[in-house]
Amino acid sequence: SIEVSSGSGGDQLKLAVDSSPLDPTMLRLTWASTPGKVYDVLTNPDLTSPRDSWDGLAGSQDIRADPSGTNTLDIALPFPGKGFVAIREENAPPLFYDDLESGAGGWTTLVNDANGNTQWEFGTPNGSTGPIQGAEGSTNAWCTSLGDYFSDADISLRSPEIDLTGVSGAELSFAAFRDADGFADSAVVRFLRASDKVQLGADVPIDMSVFDNDYLTITIPIVAGALGETILVEWNFVSDSS
Repeated sequence: SIEVSSGSGGDQLKLAVDSSPLDPTMLRLTWASTPGKVYDVLTNPDLTSPRDSWDGLAGSQDIRADPSGTNTLDIALPFPGKGFVAIREENAPPLFYDDLESGAGGWTTLVNDANGNTQWEFGTPNGSTGPIQGAEGSTNAWCTSLGDYFSDADISLRSPEIDLTGVSGAELSFAAFRDADGFADSAVVRFLRASDKVQLGADVPIDMSVFDNDYLTITIPIVAGALGETILVEWNFVSDSS
């Protein structure tokens, strides 16, 4: 599975409720926010029920964290007389997610070497060593050939477009099973601008001297130059002449 999500971490919420300076008939809510989180406004006329049972205020759900670290929202008075307002913080949904169960749609592959004897293939791996299924028991994976890879390969796998406009920080996580020969084979992750395929930032190497016993999740920060862009993620694998 491949996922891109905003970064996380931060302080406790500190909700302030005041009259809106723009319209005194409205309330202004201000709270500390954290990148990678979303916020729901909850309301209730009293404190007799648990907070998680309060109603969500219509139109004030899944509010993304402001890059400044402080969110401000003006709302109409949710009820006449006395009442209570709370802010619920949740992890933001991934900006991109694919568990590969719907096929290879949107993904593209390239063979950059002259031999063409190895390519990225989608399906169930069946090499002489390594995995015989996808991550979490799936029948699907992207593999450097479904069987064994060969020498002098240079192949690339590119994701569908991922929209990072308005995003100030993000990370990429993906499940990987590394089963190379332990010598000079290499792999990197690259971030490309979707419109012209220009690389944004430097290669991020993946340690291919490791022999995995199962799929492991690898998480890397998305390079600063890719933030605010619509991008492709490229996994590039190179094997040596041995």
